[in-house]
Amino acid sequence: MRVVVAGARGRMGRVVVPALRSAPGVTQVSTLDRGDDVDAALERDRPQVLVDFTHAQASAVLVAAAVQRDISPVIGTSGWAAAAIADLARLCAERGLGALLIPNFSIGAVLQMRFAAQAARLLACSRLREVHHSDKRDSPSGTSLATAAAIEAVGGRPPAIESERREGLVAEQELRFEGPGEALELRHHVDDRRAYVAGVLLAVSRVRALDRLIIGLDPLLEDAGC
Repeated sequence: MRVVVAGARGRMGRVVVPALRSAPGVTQVSTLDRGDDVDAALERDRPQVLVDFTHAQASAVLVAAAVQRDISPVIGTSGWAAAAIADLARLCAERGLGALLIPNFSIGAVLQMRFAAQAARLLACSRLREVHHSDKRDSPSGTSLATAAAIEAVGGRPPAIESERREGLVAEQELRFEGPGEALELRHHVDDRRAYVAGVLLAVSRVRALDRLIIGLDPLLEDAGC
């Protein structure tokens, strides 16, 4: 699997690039950073998969260029607008090409969202709070928006999302559910970006087998029997 990484010098890129280089069955052919000639690089290196950790405005342009060349994107960039997601889904469907837009690559975060959906069927969600490092640009986070959507999908009513940006922290999300005389709290904490590597490698290994855009890591885990 020939893979190019966009945003290789960023926080996630610096973790993902060495992981891809050591992963069996993967050839990390090149990297893309701000100022690079994207068209020339994609034509030269002919990757099969683009792993994208850039920012929302650049990501939409970069991913469209990849899809037009039948390169499957694995998108870890958050902040995509609903209209841009719809455009990408349409483009992938037209070309029969797989793509993954992943709000959070952490297995623990996926499990927290699963548990939140289960809890929301029976208990009212009274708190949804996310905290990220101070340089995170989007607020609320993609993970908190996906969690709220999962709660709504089962008929629950998520509260307003509380967002905080704090120096020295990677990520944290807290949920509170309440019923008569009881409360359930779900907390997920990340203190090292290596927590995301397993999810990235899973997405890279599976995206070429898809024929459409899929949002979230959970469907891949379900297909694997998890």
